[in-house]
Amino acid sequence: MSGCDLSGYYQYPGRAAREAARLTLHDGAVTLHRASGDETYPLAALTVSEALGDIPLSLTFADGGRFAPGDDKAFRQWYFRHRRPGLVHRLEQHKRGVVAMLLATVLVGVFYVWVLLPWLSGVIAHQLPVSIEQQLGRYSAAYLEEQGLTESKLSTARQQQLQTLFRTVIPQDMRDQTGLRLRIMHFPLGANALMLPDGTMMLSDQLVRLAKSDDALAAVMLHEIGHYRYRHSMQMVVRSSLISITLMWVMGDVSGIGDTLLQSAVLVNEMRFSRSMESEADRFALEEMQRQGRPLSAMLQIFTALGEEGKDDDKWAIPDWLSTHPAMQERLETIRNAAQ
Repeated sequence: MSGCDLSGYYQYPGRAAREAARLTLHDGAVTLHRASGDETYPLAALTVSEALGDIPLSLTFADGGRFAPGDDKAFRQWYFRHRRPGLVHRLEQHKRGVVAMLLATVLVGVFYVWVLLPWLSGVIAHQLPVSIEQQLGRYSAAYLEEQGLTESKLSTARQQQLQTLFRTVIPQDMRDQTGLRLRIMHFPLGANALMLPDGTMMLSDQLVRLAKSDDALAAVMLHEIGHYRYRHSMQMVVRSSLISITLMWVMGDVSGIGDTLLQSAVLVNEMRFSRSMESEADRFALEEMQRQGRPLSAMLQIFTALGEEGKDDDKWAIPDWLSTHPAMQERLETIRNAAQ
């Protein structure tokens, strides 16, 4: 098909304007005929769009100009004589190949999200320096205060008692970790407790009042300390960042990676831990309660109370199978079994 002429349109670099033009096909080269003159280009200096279904191919020149042939079929025949079609085009010619590729893509995605991503997040989270945890903790604390958290309204004496309890509850092998500290706050949305990435535990006044004993509060504290021991907050930050970076890489937009990392850090408190993380923190709390000789009935009391309060507050509760937290009844049953 050498020497064949194809009519079409030439589009100027970076502009929508175009003009009628003609393309002569040679062996391994093309000549572009425009009103301003003729110019020959070797095929190696051109970029030809990927062959996807029936979408017409187009040529892009080194200066950014583009040529769209009017006879796509004739251009394809010439082009595929000189260059092998891409993998996508070859798969499109075989339905079984398309199905196999789709299935492989789904399997790779599932493996990445459910296996590789959790493992990679855990490895990276445990390798990050303490300075990053401290910075993320400060960001998270500032964000929480902007959302309405205020200083505790409990008496000074009671706050001192809780600080003493917290220091006593910390497992022996973690007491040299200076990051662990307790902040007693008044939460706008009721009883709650959470652990920030830097080891700062936020405990609400309302939860303190909900607990019928200090052992019940110890159970909550140990659960949150478990999150810190296994770096769950950091894993969630890393996981969220990896997902965002992966999506931007797939879509070809990597300009916002820095902003994404910062947003993931600031909004860490809004991320729910996975079921496995919550179960891991529960097991840690159960083992420590038993090791410290604290009654599991106290743990059962506070978890039951939190579950009942959650039912009242959440009118639009999602099904347990959609929730990232283990079902409360399942958690309570685990505590009962351990107590027996």
